[in-house]
Amino acid sequence: MKTDWNLVREMIGAAIDVCERIEATGYTETDRDAVVNVEGQEVSVHDFLVSAWTLPETVRYSIIRQRHDDGNDLFYVPETARIIVATAKAAAELIGSGGPEAPASGDTHKMIDWFRNRAAPGIEKAIAQRRRGTA
Repeated sequence: MKTDWNLVREMIGAAIDVCERIEATGYTETDRDAVVNVEGQEVSVHDFLVSAWTLPETVRYSIIRQRHDDGNDLFYVPETARIIVATAKAAAELIGSGGPEAPASGDTHKMIDWFRNRAAPGIEKAIAQRRRGTA
């Protein structure tokens, strides 16, 4: 089955956007109890934050259930999923790292370059050659 990479990109982008906007407010832990009225109910910043990390977990389980119902269970974690998870974990370490330059900025940019200019082209070439019978 194919992957809807645009949906994956949109999900990750939305998560990055909300985190960026939260940071732009100057949020600190003391802001957790600030509230806003949402449809007649007081909702705290903490409520929003908890929902922002539990909602993706809930959606994940919904995806798992739907895949199961469709007879498309994941029997192993695809290599591409491992890339996304490992990169997200590395990116998460940059959040709040401060300073004029992010920690390991050089290594991070080398990784980005490697993904774009080495890994993807190398994998594409190797598979194409194999399928043409030239490797």
